[in-house]
Amino acid sequence: MKQTFTDYFEKFQLEFEPGDLDLIFENSGFCLIHPEGKAATPGGAPFKHPSETLVRMVMATLQSTDDHLGRLSAPVLYGFAWDVVQEGEDPFLKDWDANVSGDPFVAMKITGKATVAPFGPEDPLFSFAFNTLASLTSAVNRFAALIMSETSLDEEEGHPFPAVLKLSYERLSIDQKAAVQALGVVFNASVTLPLLLVLDEISQTEFAHGLIALRRQPKEASVGILAGTASVLSFLDSTRLKQTGGKPSLRMIAEGEGDSIEFKSTLRWDIRQAKNNPAIERAVLKTIAAFINARGGTLFIGVRDDGSIEGIETDKFANDDKFLLHLWNLIRACLGTEFSPFIRSTLEKHEGLTICRVDCQPASRPAFLRQPGFPEELYVRVGPSSNALEISDALAYVEDRFNQ
Repeated sequence: MKQTFTDYFEKFQLEFEPGDLDLIFENSGFCLIHPEGKAATPGGAPFKHPSETLVRMVMATLQSTDDHLGRLSAPVLYGFAWDVVQEGEDPFLKDWDANVSGDPFVAMKITGKATVAPFGPEDPLFSFAFNTLASLTSAVNRFAALIMSETSLDEEEGHPFPAVLKLSYERLSIDQKAAVQALGVVFNASVTLPLLLVLDEISQTEFAHGLIALRRQPKEASVGILAGTASVLSFLDSTRLKQTGGKPSLRMIAEGEGDSIEFKSTLRWDIRQAKNNPAIERAVLKTIAAFINARGGTLFIGVRDDGSIEGIETDKFANDDKFLLHLWNLIRACLGTEFSPFIRSTLEKHEGLTICRVDCQPASRPAFLRQPGFPEELYVRVGPSSNALEISDALAYVEDRFNQ
């Protein structure tokens, strides 16, 4: 018997006292324990994850809730992801045709007609709804075109948009799938809008405005929608260590460097001087440190400033494993082993060359860069750059960012 998100939430009940919870690190992951053993979801999955941020979020939510947990709280989302999406038959995929048949954007793409009565010119929301839906339609079209450019779809199976949605959903992590289902159920949002929100193709505000413009939610529900989506996105943000990110690497590289994306041509090889240079290694390390000290981000090694591929082959390691070993030895030696759970590295082939993608999530304590031959410094992200703070600024930043 399939179990929808509503079914799961209504029966959600934990068999331990939240006040007895504690957090430990075990086998490369943080987990919740209580006096009788490990804390688990109703389905028996332990509350365990490489991300300390996520596990602490779950623990804090359980300990601070006096009444029933909110539907979009971290413990419920985590439980649904592991008890239902991971372990059983995904209810969303099982009823996929029914889910997409009621989606207004699917109908508009297939028929070219709206399935909801538009606001009339005399209605105060007329301009708001018109502009909102025009913007969302453009976002949906861009998303569909991009997926179709990356994937080969069968041209004989009718309109490709439902297939685009299904393929995009199937590519999600279990946490993201749980989020899509939860948003769709709680806000009567169908498939397209929750999927685009989870993939960072639209903003929380666009999501909320879209539901109002589509008459799925009343105007006065806007604040509640924003609060709910903030809870879901905070949950997903804390799970980023399990994923390689919401967007494919080439799409992120095409967006260029910014406050959460940075490129480095090499890990250790100084292209101008044609030799290994510790200063090049420091440039990589300070970016990683700045990301985990701030809001997280992604570093691409083997990518030039203009977004073209250099390839880690330039670093002249014997093989890819030697490259990763050197990278992680630097991280552990210069930042500390305790920050390893907040960093994930993956190697990808593009244009016949290899790039290293380093996804960083916000750490729960400040990471100081301690590299032999250089001063000890605290780096933070300031726009598209990683900046070292003076002592007084560092103390203030640590107080604001971590101690509070």
